Amino acid sequence: MKKQLLLLLSAISLWQFAAAQRYSSEVFSAVNVQPDVVYGENYSVLTGTPTLVQLKMDVYTPVGDVETSRPVVVMLHTGSFLPAIINQTPTGSMRDSTIVEMCSRFARRGYVAISADYRTGWNPQAVGAAGQDIRTGSLLQAVFRAIQDIKGCVCYLKNDVAGANTFGIDTNNIILGGMGSGGYIALAYATIQDTADFNLPKFISSTTNPTYGFVAGSSYVNTGIWGDIDGFCGTPGLNNPNNTPGRTNDVAFVFNCGGALGDSSWLRAGDVPMVCFHTVTDPFAPFGDGTVIVPTTGDPVVDVSGSQTVVTRANALGNNDCYRATTFTDPFTLAADAINNGQDGLFPFQFATPQSGPWEWYDSTTTVQLAIAVGLGQAAGTQIYQNAKLTNPDMSKAKGMAYIDTIQCYVNPRIIQCLGLSVGVTELGQLNQQVSVYPNPAVGAFTVDLREVVDPISYIRITALTGQVVRELRPEASGLTPVDASGLSKGVYTVRVGFSNGEVVRKVILH
Repeated sequence: MKKQLLLLLSAISLWQFAAAQRYSSEVFSAVNVQPDVVYGENYSVLTGTPTLVQLKMDVYTPVGDVETSRPVVVMLHTGSFLPAIINQTPTGSMRDSTIVEMCSRFARRGYVAISADYRTGWNPQAVGAAGQDIRTGSLLQAVFRAIQDIKGCVCYLKNDVAGANTFGIDTNNIILGGMGSGGYIALAYATIQDTADFNLPKFISSTTNPTYGFVAGSSYVNTGIWGDIDGFCGTPGLNNPNNTPGRTNDVAFVFNCGGALGDSSWLRAGDVPMVCFHTVTDPFAPFGDGTVIVPTTGDPVVDVSGSQTVVTRANALGNNDCYRATTFTDPFTLAADAINNGQDGLFPFQFATPQSGPWEWYDSTTTVQLAIAVGLGQAAGTQIYQNAKLTNPDMSKAKGMAYIDTIQCYVNPRIIQCLGLSVGVTELGQLNQQVSVYPNPAVGAFTVDLREVVDPISYIRITALTGQVVRELRPEASGLTPVDASGLSKGVYTVRVGFSNGEVVRKVILH
């Protein structure tokens, strides 16, 4: 494993040197951070007593950038929907080491990056006859409140752009990314259409419990109490519906690192493109379909769908066609493709033993200090640190940074492709902008559009994923070149347009 990691890091260095372009590489050397920007307020139930709290975010921008309409990445931290230390781990803050590094990396690439906090609080320790309902229901409500908060954050950003545009962003290009439980929020945000999605049998309470707002035979999420999925309505004193009303909250792209989706049925055709990273042996969030458990007790909480299921279904629905129609030849894609069973957009991290969040790192001193600060004491802090290392035994900053390298270099080309970001291209890259293939997906035939090309064209080759050339054309000049695909099997093919200085490569999906 260490040897493979070192080889991948070597490939990273070569690849970054060869592709020094905005968004795909770090083209800025310094980042400015504006901390604790208040994007809204709402009622927290963390202590059991509803308390109005400010919702905050840290905003990262590249120093020296003159762009005023930049894509924005909103990052969501891990923590099992409880604060750090209280959740018996060193992580769970919008200033976790991983979140700070991810936001800094995105900002140095030219994005605006935001680390957004959100409300936490549920009861994982509930036992007895009603314990299952309390565990499942209170966790679902925590996810629901977090979605409301992040939707409020997106609305805040869109409202700001309509006015002062303080941060210089383009709200048509909002990317949502989550680590651990933040990944649960990102995936749910992008797929839940309305509260009917919470009416599945596993989300129906079997008991009535006024403390949690449960009614036997009804969904754990009572919108009359907690407000709707966009944060509006609800009971005064439990939900504040005034977090930038009147603005839309749609996003353009989602990526998840170690999270899961509440139910695979939430995924529908037309949902935004998704990329997922996941350790195959993650003990807390299943790689495929499985059950979330309470780590400290082993009690089941709810069945969910992990990254493998999410990407497989998203690909089958065509939601990821915007990047699957492109051939990526970078070392990260090649490494993922070797182990993801043909599911582009899925990067499995393979370990022989249980491993959670290899991108995370933390130190014992800070963990102990945080434990003392919340009243748990030094011994508890030491134990929390040691427990965290049980599922991340060789944890270190170097290891965490290496995995962040991989995440960044795999997800950014796909964001660039799907959002059509202008990266500042080389001569061949300009040709790359001038070649298009449509319709895509196609049935029976498609067209290679070369009308903007002025360079001599050597050939157009259509190849199967095996490398076999199934069609070859030699157009005499630029223009529209029809390609007869009749007789070809359904699947993904590569379109290679040859020029004197190289090839422009596209993917086309035949249905």
